[in-house]
Amino acid sequence: MVAHSYKVTLEIEQLYTNIKDLEIERRNFLLTQNKKLPSQIGFSKVIIKHNIENIKQLTTDNPRQKYLIKKIEELSFEKFKIVDNAVANYKELSRNNIKENLLQGKQIMDRISKLINEMLSTEKKLLVVRDDKNDRLTDSTPTLIYITLFTTMAIISLAFVKINRDLEETRLNNELLALNNESNNLAEQVGEYGTWFLNLETNEYTFSENEYRLLGVEPNSFKASLEEFLKYIHPEDLEYVQQIAAEMVKQDKLIPFTYRVIRADGQLRHLRGNGKTVTNKSGEKVLIGTTSDVTDEVVANKAIEERNRELEANNKELQAFNYVASHDLQEPLRKIQTFISRLIDKEMNSISESGQQYLQKIQDSSERMRLLIDDLLQFSRTNKSEKATELTCLNELLENSKLELTQIIEEKNAVITSETLPKLNVIPFQIQQLFTNLINNSLKYSKENDPPVIDIKVSEIRAADEPEIPMDDLTKFYKIVFSDNGIGFDPQYSKKIFVLFNRLHNKDEYSGTGIGLAICKKIVDNHYGFIFAKGEPNVGATFSIYLPIQE
Repeated sequence: MVAHSYKVTLEIEQLYTNIKDLEIERRNFLLTQNKKLPSQIGFSKVIIKHNIENIKQLTTDNPRQKYLIKKIEELSFEKFKIVDNAVANYKELSRNNIKENLLQGKQIMDRISKLINEMLSTEKKLLVVRDDKNDRLTDSTPTLIYITLFTTMAIISLAFVKINRDLEETRLNNELLALNNESNNLAEQVGEYGTWFLNLETNEYTFSENEYRLLGVEPNSFKASLEEFLKYIHPEDLEYVQQIAAEMVKQDKLIPFTYRVIRADGQLRHLRGNGKTVTNKSGEKVLIGTTSDVTDEVVANKAIEERNRELEANNKELQAFNYVASHDLQEPLRKIQTFISRLIDKEMNSISESGQQYLQKIQDSSERMRLLIDDLLQFSRTNKSEKATELTCLNELLENSKLELTQIIEEKNAVITSETLPKLNVIPFQIQQLFTNLINNSLKYSKENDPPVIDIKVSEIRAADEPEIPMDDLTKFYKIVFSDNGIGFDPQYSKKIFVLFNRLHNKDEYSGTGIGLAICKKIVDNHYGFIFAKGEPNVGATFSIYLPIQE
């Protein structure tokens, strides 16, 4: 502050000196008309303006000084006009005019001098006050230094104690944190989930160790990033996951979503993502997310859905079958049995011996039919859960079916060729019934003059590679195809052919009840497989069976 007062005083004195020099140069010009003096006058004006600006900047915190320099600036500009008038019109000026010009300049100079003296006086008073304050501060400086020194030493001592305590607390917290991290890692492994963090400010990811394990790789085997993670996404889910990733940075909460990944070891797994945006202590927004392995849940849900579809189909089938059994079959059968009973009770003695035998056979046949209906009703009520599967050689079941149909095969001179069928977990008697029904169907609907030719082939496929299968994943199936050279059928009946009691041909032309292929469909459904039929009139029929492979 003292130095500032000296600087202001120096600038004021310099301004006053420059204004006096300007006045001297004006007088000299009027007396001598020296042509070099106008340029010196112009330079002096520039210096004066510069002095005024410097003083303005130095006195911005002093209202009185600001007022005085403003008045000096106004008087200086009046001074410039008088000087400029004298320089421009010196030739026309008479002696009296020169005297008047000099008088005007002197009057303004006296006013400027008065203002300059007031500014110097004001700054001098400030300098006295500031000098006194500076002296007092200088006298108290040693005391302040000692106080500061001792205070600093006390603070350092307290800080040292506090730091030691904080370090001990930090050590304990670090040990606890390490234990918690280890517990979290173990919990993630047991719970089959991982955690990840996305800093929305820097767009940097952080993965937990189990987040890597969910992908079948070692922890920290690659840098945590969305690009690296997307490499494991199932190709058909990639676009969906990319869309979710683009939207999640705009949302405060990530809606749970499920997708598939192909692990490093080739396994197909179902993962579910979830997350929420929080703000950390640094003010950065961070998206905290979890990734859970929900494969078992998805598989269980699919099994439930499949079971529900199975139950729904069974219910519809049972309704149709119960209706037919209750009305179309049982009612006429009861009447037949009633009238037979009456004949036996009342007319038995009036019938010949051979007639009595025929009547007895009719009664026996009607009883067998009643039992057959009851058995069919019982079969419709059974389901797969009541039957145990076992590892069975399908070749043996096929041979049993061929032995069961030996008589009709020989009568029709049929030729049956087959590839080697695999071993599979199945319900043996149901699969044998499936083979028997399909072979019998081909024999029954063979051409009149052509010996039946039945060809059986087998192959291993994936669901995603077969457009017929309503699944789009990597599930494996055995595909068993039965093809023949029979009369075939119109392709429009490909699905209708498996409906219970549905017949495509007149019962007078071909025997049958319309139950055989419906039973085939039920057996395949019991094994969580699929069966499809293709036909072409007068060319033949093909039945494709898909049985899942349990790895």
